[in-house]
Amino acid sequence: MSPVEAISRLRTDLGPIDHSTDARKLRSKSRDRFAQSPVLRDLLRGRNAEIFIAPRDKEELRTAVAACARHRIPITVRGAGSGQFGQGVPLSGGAVIDVTALTGVLDWHGDRGRQVPRTVRALTGTVVADIDAAIRPSGWELRMHPSTSQQATIGGYIAGGHAGIGSCQWGILRDTGNITALEVMTVEEHPRLIELRGRDVNTVHHAYGANGIITEVELPVSPAWEWHELVISFPEFEQAARFSVDICNSDGVLKKVVSPHAHPLPQYFPDLAGLIPDGEAMVLLMAAVQSVPNVEDLVHANGGRIRYRCIEGKGTYGAPLYEFTWGHSMMHYQRRNKKLIGLLALYPQENLYESIVRIHRDFAELGPVHLEMKRIDGGLSCQGSPVFEFESQEQLAEITARLQRAGLSIANTHTPVLGASGMKPWGPKEAAFKREFDPYGLLAQGKADDVVATDTVSTSTALPNSGWSYRLSN
Repeated sequence: MSPVEAISRLRTDLGPIDHSTDARKLRSKSRDRFAQSPVLRDLLRGRNAEIFIAPRDKEELRTAVAACARHRIPITVRGAGSGQFGQGVPLSGGAVIDVTALTGVLDWHGDRGRQVPRTVRALTGTVVADIDAAIRPSGWELRMHPSTSQQATIGGYIAGGHAGIGSCQWGILRDTGNITALEVMTVEEHPRLIELRGRDVNTVHHAYGANGIITEVELPVSPAWEWHELVISFPEFEQAARFSVDICNSDGVLKKVVSPHAHPLPQYFPDLAGLIPDGEAMVLLMAAVQSVPNVEDLVHANGGRIRYRCIEGKGTYGAPLYEFTWGHSMMHYQRRNKKLIGLLALYPQENLYESIVRIHRDFAELGPVHLEMKRIDGGLSCQGSPVFEFESQEQLAEITARLQRAGLSIANTHTPVLGASGMKPWGPKEAAFKREFDPYGLLAQGKADDVVATDTVSTSTALPNSGWSYRLSN
């Protein structure tokens, strides 16, 4: 059967389920934010699905998945398209299945009499911020969320994300206890729904949808404090780094974001630049109101100054402060200079401050450093790199090798292939899940390690990166 015939038969099987083969829609729904990477910008341009499917509920999703399985049509599951690594881009055509209509907070699990939830469960297409909005009136919130929480779906965050706002307090998503349960749909002629708990959740987490379609997500919650946003300046980046490590090591200080930026990066944020004296470093911070006095003490002890403070979301800069951190930072940098780029380097927990300062000094000719503080595997670390102008894949490879020789671990965010990235382990357990949940190899074709790519995507985006290793959460 030709691909055209297969799509025609699929459309017949879909019946009243919303779908389209309009070229314009296929182009728009086959993209995410991969253009932040100049490597992916060229590689993934023009890779489009052959059909767009938008089920309204789980039963329509099951019908669409079953039809794709029957006709052996590749599937790329799409949420809001806010990923940056090409997670939502079909590498081999087929169907893009949009799950953004599968929304709703389903349940809280806890002491219902006292309305004290321990976890919250939502359908995969629910916008992350909407989950917080639903549970905040009870005094609870999600432990962490992406900087794109106003757009990102919870299923997309779990399938393609890694950490985010709250990770400086709670760790990364794959750390034990940060994902309670996932409901996953298999890709077969008669799709099944399977509940994953415990360590099994990490086989599907950050797998780009390659070994199962996430339909429901259950996450733990934490108290929703009154969060304050603080913009802090330091005369030298070493002081900003010392403060960032100190505050993250202060377990009694409740914080959500600790994001240091070396000079001249603060000037690349038009809405923040006026708050930071030219030549100084900046730390963007979110802290609970009761911890602000402790923050003030640590700022003073490290020679800094709080330049601005407000309640979360009330800043004069027009957006929540977290939208200037994590993945959003590069978006702001590139508005200043489209050639700017970075690498996702993980700093060692031992002698963390010293490592940060060494990279800042030894790579000063390359560019200023941007970091995000986070806990991982039970200890404090951070991620980031110097921000520099992209020249070539060879240049990226050279800088990757240099940073690794300097003691950092690099994940390649300039590839849509899991193995080439090195951020997610893909071993026998993940491969076995894929064979069980996706027996025809239709999901996220070309992105999983045990599926042979049909082109040179993996080799053309490869870097000499070692990837990340995890001690406590495998």
